[in-house]
Amino acid sequence: MGQNTVRRCLFTMRNSAHRRAYATNRDSKDSNSTSSTKKIYSLIDKYAALPSSNVENIVDITKMKRKLQNLDAIIAAHVVTHPNSQLSHGNQTEEFGNNDRLHQLTVNEREITDAFKIRNLARAFRNRGHLVAKLDPLGRNLGQVTRGSETDAKTRTSVPTDGVDLAKLMKDFDKNRLRDDTTGRKLNLNEYLGLSDRNEDREFYVGDDLATFDKAHNGKLRWKAKDILGRLRSTYSGTFAVEYTHLTSATKKTWLRKRLEPEHAMQTTKDQKIKIMKRLTVADAFEEYLAEAFPSAKRFGLEGAEGVVPGLVSLVERASEQKCESIVLGMAHRGRLNVLSNIFQKPFGAIVSELKDDKESFMVGDVRYHLGLKSKVQVPMRDLTDIEDSKDEMKSKKSSRSIELEILPNPSHLEMVNAVVTGVARGKQFKISPHTNGHGDNARNKVIPLIIHGDASFSGLGQNPEVMTLQTLFDYTTGGTIHVIINNQIGFTTLPRRARSSPHPSDVSKGFNTPIFHVNADDPEAIKNAMDIAIDYRQKFNTDVVVDVVCYRRFGHNELDDPSVTLPVTQKLIEKRPRVSEIYANKLIEEGVIDETDVLRWKRTVLNELKKQSEEEKSFAKNTSNWVQNVFRDYSAVGGGGGVLGAEAKNITTGTGIPRQMMQFILDHLSKVSANDENFALHPRIEKLLQYRRRAMEGKTGIDWALAEHVAFASFVLAGKHVRLSGQDCERGTFNQRHSVIFCCETGRGVNKINEMVTSIDDHSNVHTSSSRESSAAWFIAANSPLSEHAVLGFEYGFSVESENEAVTIWEAQFGDFANNAQVIIDQFLLTGEERWGQQSNLIVLLPHGYEGQGPDHSTARIERFLQMTNDDGDSLPGSSSFDRALMDKIFKAVSTDANDSRNGKVVNLEVLRETFSKNDDEKTSSSPSAEDTETSENDERSQSVGLFSDIQAYFGDRKEVTRREWDRFAKRLARASATSRANFLLLQPTTPAQYFHALRRQSLMNNSNRKPLVIITPKYLLHHRRCQSLLEDFDERSSFRRVICDGDAGDQLFNDDDNTSIAQKQGDEIRKVLLCSGKIWYDLSRHRTANKIDDVILVRLEQIFPFPYDALARRLTRFPNAKLCWVQEEPKNMGAWSYIKDRVKTTERASSSGAEWMRDISYVGRSPAASPATGSQSVHLKEAEEIVREAFK
Repeated sequence: MGQNTVRRCLFTMRNSAHRRAYATNRDSKDSNSTSSTKKIYSLIDKYAALPSSNVENIVDITKMKRKLQNLDAIIAAHVVTHPNSQLSHGNQTEEFGNNDRLHQLTVNEREITDAFKIRNLARAFRNRGHLVAKLDPLGRNLGQVTRGSETDAKTRTSVPTDGVDLAKLMKDFDKNRLRDDTTGRKLNLNEYLGLSDRNEDREFYVGDDLATFDKAHNGKLRWKAKDILGRLRSTYSGTFAVEYTHLTSATKKTWLRKRLEPEHAMQTTKDQKIKIMKRLTVADAFEEYLAEAFPSAKRFGLEGAEGVVPGLVSLVERASEQKCESIVLGMAHRGRLNVLSNIFQKPFGAIVSELKDDKESFMVGDVRYHLGLKSKVQVPMRDLTDIEDSKDEMKSKKSSRSIELEILPNPSHLEMVNAVVTGVARGKQFKISPHTNGHGDNARNKVIPLIIHGDASFSGLGQNPEVMTLQTLFDYTTGGTIHVIINNQIGFTTLPRRARSSPHPSDVSKGFNTPIFHVNADDPEAIKNAMDIAIDYRQKFNTDVVVDVVCYRRFGHNELDDPSVTLPVTQKLIEKRPRVSEIYANKLIEEGVIDETDVLRWKRTVLNELKKQSEEEKSFAKNTSNWVQNVFRDYSAVGGGGGVLGAEAKNITTGTGIPRQMMQFILDHLSKVSANDENFALHPRIEKLLQYRRRAMEGKTGIDWALAEHVAFASFVLAGKHVRLSGQDCERGTFNQRHSVIFCCETGRGVNKINEMVTSIDDHSNVHTSSSRESSAAWFIAANSPLSEHAVLGFEYGFSVESENEAVTIWEAQFGDFANNAQVIIDQFLLTGEERWGQQSNLIVLLPHGYEGQGPDHSTARIERFLQMTNDDGDSLPGSSSFDRALMDKIFKAVSTDANDSRNGKVVNLEVLRETFSKNDDEKTSSSPSAEDTETSENDERSQSVGLFSDIQAYFGDRKEVTRREWDRFAKRLARASATSRANFLLLQPTTPAQYFHALRRQSLMNNSNRKPLVIITPKYLLHHRRCQSLLEDFDERSSFRRVICDGDAGDQLFNDDDNTSIAQKQGDEIRKVLLCSGKIWYDLSRHRTANKIDDVILVRLEQIFPFPYDALARRLTRFPNAKLCWVQEEPKNMGAWSYIKDRVKTTERASSSGAEWMRDISYVGRSPAASPATGSQSVHLKEAEEIVREAFK
């Protein structure tokens, strides 16, 4: 209790200016002075040795322990007799005289004790004032979190245990009924606090602990107790409260105190109040209009938290003032439409069009409150009340400053967009300063991530701690995220007392050194001040900051909900509560800032303008032209022309290798230590690794998996393309294979060989690069990630979305199994983002996979889960499915006209079609006052159909009209030729290092408008398998990725293959069996075939599983007309690729049989169905593996 308090206060003195004063005589020849100073510090050290207590009740603090009194007196004596003491002056000396040593000691002892007690009062409010702050608009407080229910009135009005003493002090002080608990005697504040002087006008010495109260920062050291209490209450326990004492940085805490504690520190000017009122009127009218116009529509309105809108406007404007160029926003559905309209300035007609939902069945995408938007707005921002200003006034208000705003599309899965927001923000920072990987050119302060949360999800879901962990990590930091919690004080129907174990939903952020600002949502000025301080703090310290807006939901979870069923008492309070715009308007009218006519005029203006804009909704409706453009965009493989029919083939067959000269250059640099590192001591294993690389360069050994990967990465960097590899232990590699950074054994210094290689390039180097290192932005980053799959994969996905083809972005799971920790990112973003929102990504996901006896959790990458998400029809070839036929029919109906020759019926007029393609549906005008200041583009609207029209011209030539039959024939060919363009992702399982190399190269070379996520199922055992080494020529320029590899095909030969690893096979019609497989099991099958001299079984490897290679597989299977077909896999039958490939192999056979009655079936060999992916027994595993191989060759 008291001893702990005294000890901390003495430490404060010891580290303050007073310590410097005492220390000035340490080296003095005055032995008395030196002895006195040493004695003081000796006594302070005794305080430090006293046991600590966690109790800081200010009532108990007034009762100092008797066992400390003697020690206090001794310290006081030494302090006041010290030559530099600042306490031995003033009234004490005049009142008692210099000779009255006993009285002087007593008075100064009291002075010190008073200072301790006042400091503890300040500390109590700074630490715990938020527990008793007036944060709930409904007049309640935080209440107990461990018991009680909504109907327990006593619990609803209680306060957290740690705030009881403060609540009692404020309540009794306001009612002038402070009393002694023992005698019941009435006390004034000084007496209640246990101060030595009951005179309330007495100013007590408090040192520099309250110097921040002084606005001029002159360090006023004496204050009246009642002034101190008043200032503490207004700062820490009003409608604005702050938590910051948990921060570990004294600098940050001092900055916040200086910002918050001076008198009138957060005063709002008259002009600012008027702006807030106007913006509040617009936000409120927006919800009111939609509620009346669409009473049965789900819109997840902001009623109860409308004050957030003027707060966000203030945040955007203040960020712009501080040279911020872009804000990336992620938020859930509540209030999203309001934010889109009033912050992003999305035309109101477009919102009304989405609410009407007039789209035909072929219009796909996502619901209106999930959509994203990118806009560029002018600041200071204008709103609908400005429509009444004259043109001259509007011109004078217009500023040249602009800021880019982007709200990301998101699923209903709350908080899942958070990691994506940080990744997109980092991608934008990378674009600003690519040569420093986003760390230079003030990139951190130019791009700010902003996330708006719900209270239940912020505390209930683990994604927030995972994402916040990234905030200060060098390879992941964005310079801090601003978190705004829309604290509804409820989940769906669950009360906070049952939803979390802490008073505030924001408490989970305390572990990340994050200041937290709590505000009452019915005080829009407090929200504005909190947003201003949040942006200032973030820009100064580049760390996360949290704003907790305590509000309520006026209409329940959504507008169709009836909250009175489960929360009758709370709902009655809400129904009686005026809207925040009414409350604030009355406040300003009372202050004389505005009058009632102003409020009525602004609201009338806004409602009239909303009605006017809503009538323009038809111009925003998704019509046939929009839809045709969107569909054709899906086929467009190359922006700006070139067509799909050739582009798809180009993506598949174009050489993705590199010149032999470049290969030798890369291998040479990867196999040696720089001449500047003569004293670089290599680990014996690394020495062997470099020796192996030198042998590979000389052609004495093959290229293994890790080296092939390094060569691919190096080729990207040499071409000026940034490479970002991220994942747990990815720098070395989980399986000790990569070693992208090598370390000196003696100093621990690491060297990134690829970056060192590029740095060494000069104008005389005989290797082609995009540019010299000085002008190149390319780096290879191997980022060891924290132990998180969700946050890191979401981050890398966001980075890939924003960086586009400027970077090759790769995430590697430690084991493929662990990707299920990020399943929501995979399901909601990676595999469906393009179809839902038009959000394209070229992220490469590496998932180590293979059955090697390591148990259920280290064997499978869950291939089956990815294949369940493919968007193709296994029963039909591309272009022949019922979906494709329906699509062709709708396209024809959308673009056809009556033929000039009536005998032809409906035809496609190619001239009309050209105009349809070239028309930019996004070029709309609006009478919205913000239209001229705003450029907006929705994430799900992109028109790049020029490429398709090139195909049409190439196919039909100069013809003017096309009949239905001719159009269907073209559309079918187009669908078959554009499988990659239509796929939602790609899934590969390469079996050789060269194949892996070409897979990476092919992905990086895909056109920017046709970016797809790439999932690569990578091996574990093969990383160090002697046979798994590719020939040097398999990396040459003309080589490429092979979707299917059959015995004898290009790419089938490995470096260590000889007469002992392969045998001559019989002719095609003599082959009795074709074993189809994918991945590592091919090596087992090949070894068994060679060992047993089997010459009538062919092995066919599916290197690309999705999009399924119908054409490539058909060309192989037709060579062996008499062979039985069998699929072989390591996984159980209900897992792996079997369920996916069996129908597609049958479809391939059916199409290849040309209508013949007989068609081969395909059988299965693999593990039996199981719930668990693999056995935990090594002996059982080996027995199962042997049985699979033996069964396959029967």
